[in-house]
Amino acid sequence: MKIIQLKEAERLKEGLRSLTEEFIGEHSYYSTWIQKNSSTFKDGTRIVYELNDKEKVVGYMMVHFSTEKCAKINGIFVFPDCQKRGYAKEALLQVLEQLKSQNYDYAFIQTRTNNKIVVHMFDSLHFDVIGQNYHKIENQTNLLAVYDLKEKRNFDEMFALAEQLYPGFSKK
Repeated sequence: MKIIQLKEAERLKEGLRSLTEEFIGEHSYYSTWIQKNSSTFKDGTRIVYELNDKEKVVGYMMVHFSTEKCAKINGIFVFPDCQKRGYAKEALLQVLEQLKSQNYDYAFIQTRTNNKIVVHMFDSLHFDVIGQNYHKIENQTNLLAVYDLKEKRNFDEMFALAEQLYPGFSKK
C-alpha cells in the first residue's frame, strides 16, 4: 500500500468529495468549507493523499500543515469494502515517516469519542490522547491525540499547540 499526493484538480476534487461525503450529509457546512479553503490545496498548506493498493484506490487522507512545528491529520477515509485491512494504519505510518523526515515535531489528529476503532489505532501507534475539543457546528465532543515525532515528551508544548489549533480544546 502506498500514499500518493493528489495534485491534479479532478483527482483532488474526488478525494475531497470522498473525505467529506459522510460529513456533508450530517453537516452541510463541509461543502462551503471546501470552497472557502480551496486556495490552501493550491498553495500546499493542505494536501490530499490517495491510498493506493496495487493500483486500486482504497481511500483518501487529508493533512494540514498548521505551523512550522506541527501538522494536523484532518481525515482518513477508507472505502467500506476495503476496511479492516490495515490501510488507514499503514497510511498513517507513512505520513508520520514523511513528517519526521520533513522535521515536524508533532502530528495532531482527532476523532469522535465513540469511534472505538480509531481510538484503538491511536493507542497501537503510540499517539497520546491529550484531551478533547467541543466542535460547536457538529455539536459533539472529539478526542484529540498527538504523535510526538521527535520524542520530546513536552506536554506543555503539545497542550499549547492544541489550544491554538482546536477551538474549545481542554486537557485530558
